[in-house]
Order: sequence, then C-alpha cells, then structure tokens
Amino acid sequence: MNTRWLKSFFILAGLLFAAGQCNCSRPDAAKEANSGHDPAPNVLLVKAQPVTRQDWIETVPITGSLRTLSTVDVKPEIGGRLIAVYFEEGDFVRKDQLMAEIDPVNYRLAYNQAAAALSVAEAGLERARVAADHARTEKERADNLLRTGGITEKDHQAAETAVKEAETQVKLAEAQCAQARAALAIAEKALNDCKIFAPASGHVQKRYFDRGSLLVPGVTLYTLVDNSRLDFEGLIPSYQLAAIKIGQRVTFTTPTWGERIFEGTVSAINPAIEPDNRSVKVKVRVGNPDGALRSGMYARGEIITGRVPGALVIPRDSLIPEKGGFADAVYVVREGKAHRVDIEIGGSRQQQVWVRKGLQEGDMVITEIGPSLQEGMSVKISS
Repeated sequence: MNTRWLKSFFILAGLLFAAGQCNCSRPDAAKEANSGHDPAPNVLLVKAQPVTRQDWIETVPITGSLRTLSTVDVKPEIGGRLIAVYFEEGDFVRKDQLMAEIDPVNYRLAYNQAAAALSVAEAGLERARVAADHARTEKERADNLLRTGGITEKDHQAAETAVKEAETQVKLAEAQCAQARAALAIAEKALNDCKIFAPASGHVQKRYFDRGSLLVPGVTLYTLVDNSRLDFEGLIPSYQLAAIKIGQRVTFTTPTWGERIFEGTVSAINPAIEPDNRSVKVKVRVGNPDGALRSGMYARGEIITGRVPGALVIPRDSLIPEKGGFADAVYVVREGKAHRVDIEIGGSRQQQVWVRKGLQEGDMVITEIGPSLQEGMSVKISS
C-alpha cells in the first residue's frame, strides 16, 4: 500500500515539473517569434553644409618681405672731430635738416689761408697789368723814335719784347688768381661740409657714431630709411606665372597688424625663374601714408587675377582626406546615404573651394569625415 502511494506521488511530481518547464519556455519562444526580421542597420550622425553660389575671386598666393624704395647712408665728405649729433635712431628727418656737425676750426683756418692767397694773387695780377701798360707805353715811344732815327732797330725790338713779356706776366697772374679762387672755393666747401645735412627724408635706421668721435671722410654716420613707399617682394609658383600681369591688385597682411588688410599693385615680374625652388619673384608697389608698415616686415597675400560670378563653393573640410593630402572628391548625402562624388576643383582660398564640375547648388556635402564613413552608409544630418 505504501509502495503504491509513493509511485503515485513521484508520477504527480514529474507531471507538475514538466508543466512548469513548458510555461517558462513560452516567453522566449514568443520573443523569438517576434524577432523574426534582421536588426535595424546603424545610422551615422554627420555634419553637412549645402553647396552655395557666390562670386569667386581668383587669386595667386604670394609670400615675402617688404623692402623700402630708398635707403640712404649719410656720410661726411670731410674728416674731423664730431662735435654735435642731433638725431637718434627712430627719429624722422626731413630733407636738408642739419643732422650733425664736425669741428670747423681747422677748416676755417684753411679758408682764411686760401682767401689770403687769393688776395696775393690779385695783387700780383694788378702789378702785372701796370707793368704791361708801362711796356705798351714804352713801345709806342720806341715806335716814334724809330721813325725819327732816335733809336736803333735793336732798341725797338727790345721794347716789343718787353710788351710781350709783360702781357705774358698778366696771363700768368690771371691764372694764379683763378687757381687761388678755386682753392678758396674748395676751402669754403670744406668749411660748409662741417655741417652735415640730410640728403633725403626718412627715419633714422641706425646712428653709428656719438659726439666726440673722430671721423674719416666717407664713413657712414647715419642710415636713413624712407618707408613712405615700399615694395612687397614675394615669390609665386612658376606654374601660375601666366596669370600674373603688371597692374593687378594685391591684398596682404602682416603678423604685426593681424587681420588688417593692406593693398598694392604688381609693379614688376622677374624674367627668370628661381632654379632652386621653381618660383618667380614679383614686386608689388605699396603705399604707406600712415607709416604703419616697415621695411623688413614679413607679408602674406594674394594677387587678384580674375573673378568668376556665381561659382559653386564648398567648405574645404568637405574634401575627402587621403594619404598625403586630399582627394578631389566629397561625400554627398542623398536619400539618407553617403555617396562619394568626384569633383573638378577650380581653385581654393582660406577655408573655401571652388568646384567647376561634379556638384549642383543645394547638394549637402559632409563636412566632418571620419574613418568610419564609407560609401553607401546610412547617415543622418545632425541639426
């Protein structure tokens, strides 16, 4: 009896366990039934901008330095002790302003000596003229006596010789006066050269000597720089030489003045190409009325070579990066997918690219291109 009861108990327990396992397996089965389709593909959030139309300014980049058109070394023409200097480095000097003085004592003495020598020469000339007048008078007397037989022919010839000799002495005295006047003029110029005047207007770039220095003729005392007009001397790639012409407008900036834009015009194009870097030197004439620019400043700018109205423009960041640079291609969002599109680039500047072919106005180009972005990938433009 007990054995039959135990068998019935175990059979009932087995049925209850089987029923529980069946009920527990149904939710999983339902889940599997509901998930009969594939998971939704991943959608990549991207940033994009539309292709726009705008007037495109064609330019050629140029880099270089500013050079003054006028650099003048102020040099004394005489030597001597420097007794005065009137300008410091950075001062502005106008043409013909007195800049320095050399001790004039020795040159004043030399001038006085030359003036006295001229007086002596002029006195000698006067004496020679008196002697010549006397000789001519004596010759006239000899002529009369010769006609009346009062003197011999020999005495008459002596009177003629005396006239010629007296006239020669006059010429010699005149030459000595001319020589003395020249010596006096030289002495006067040397005395005047003791005062050193500015040969041109400009700023003092450097002063080489102080008061009390002993100068020799021709040594540089000051260097003047005229920054009122400058040349921007820069280099351009030789393959862009055909686009450059005299008179084209140039805009440029300098690190000193940040984003301030300066302007000039192309004034000269070097006829030869630099062999080491295959570039061409170009000169740009720059006005500098307010004196903001200085000779020697570094400058970077653009030569404006043309204008394209209604050009298609995209951000530079939309170009697809590749090894060593960027490809002439972009990713365009069409029907929720990214598609690679090859383009023809007409030019670039700063953060913009001009597209000749491959895109249309309004196309959305992806501007943030990461390694995960691939052709045909589902994308969504982030707001």
